[in-house]
Amino acid sequence: MNAHIQSTVASALARSESPLTIQPRKVRFDYSTIDSADFFGNNIVSSAFYTALSITFPAGEAEFIRSVRNFEKSIKDPKLAAEVKDFAAQEAHHGLQHKKLNKQLELVGFAVTEIEALVDEKLNERAIEWSPAKRLRRTVAAEHFTATMAHHALKHPETLDAAPQAFKDLMLWHAIEEIEHKSVAFDVYQHCVGDMRALRRHYLHFACVEFPLQYWLVTRYLLKQGGFKVGWQARKDFFKLLFGKNSVYGSMLGLYWKFMRKDFHPWLHDDSSLVDQWKEELTPHFVST
Repeated sequence: MNAHIQSTVASALARSESPLTIQPRKVRFDYSTIDSADFFGNNIVSSAFYTALSITFPAGEAEFIRSVRNFEKSIKDPKLAAEVKDFAAQEAHHGLQHKKLNKQLELVGFAVTEIEALVDEKLNERAIEWSPAKRLRRTVAAEHFTATMAHHALKHPETLDAAPQAFKDLMLWHAIEEIEHKSVAFDVYQHCVGDMRALRRHYLHFACVEFPLQYWLVTRYLLKQGGFKVGWQARKDFFKLLFGKNSVYGSMLGLYWKFMRKDFHPWLHDDSSLVDQWKEELTPHFVST
C-alpha cells in the first residue's frame, strides 16, 4: 500500500481514544508574587530551568495547534474533531498565561525577550522546511514528554512547594489540561499519517538529544546573561530536583520510555484519577465565562 492510499485509509478510520472530556478553562493567577530571580526555593539554577520551560511555551503551544490543525480536514470522527478544537483552546490559554508569567520573569532579571525571539525564529524556519507530517511528529513527541511531566507534577506536587503559590498553581492547572488532551495529537497522527516507526525514531532523538540539550543551553544562557553566580549547593539541589527520589526524570523514566513500545498509546497509562483530584483543588482559580 503506497503512502497516499495508506494516509487516505487512515483518515477514514480516524477516531478519538480519549476517556476524558477536554475542558478549556480560563484562570487567574497573581504572578507579582514572583519577586526575585531565585524564586524556586532560593535556587537560581532551578529557577532558570523553570524559566527556560516557560519561555518556550507560548510559541511552542502555538506550533502544536498549527501542526494538528494541518490535518483537521482529514478527520472524520466528530469526537476527535471536537477534541482538536478543545485542544487548541487549552493550548492557546496555556500560551497566554505563560506570556504573563514570562513578563514577570523578565522583570526579576531573566533575558526572556532574547530567548523568545530565538524560539520564534526556529519555529518559523521549521514551518517552512518541515513537512506537515514531521511537524506533527514533533508535536506528538513533545506532548508525551509534557504529559509525563504533568503526571509527575500532579502525583508529586510537593516538588513544587519551593515555588511561590501562583507558580505552583499555574503548573498544576497546566498539568491537568496536558493530561486531558494528551492523546489528541497522537490520535490525529496515528490515523492521518500512520508512520509509527518514523514517529518512534523522532521521539528517540527528541527525548535523548534535543530536549535535554535545548534546555541545558537555555538555562545556562539565562544564568550567564543575568550575571547570576551558581554555587555547588544550588547545582546539587537542582540535580536532585531532576534525578533524585520522586524527581521529574528519575522517577518517571519508565513512563517516558513507554512511547517506544509498538503498541503505545498515551492512554495505556491511565492517570485520569489525578485530573479528577486536582481540578477540584484548583477550582477557585477558574474564571467563569
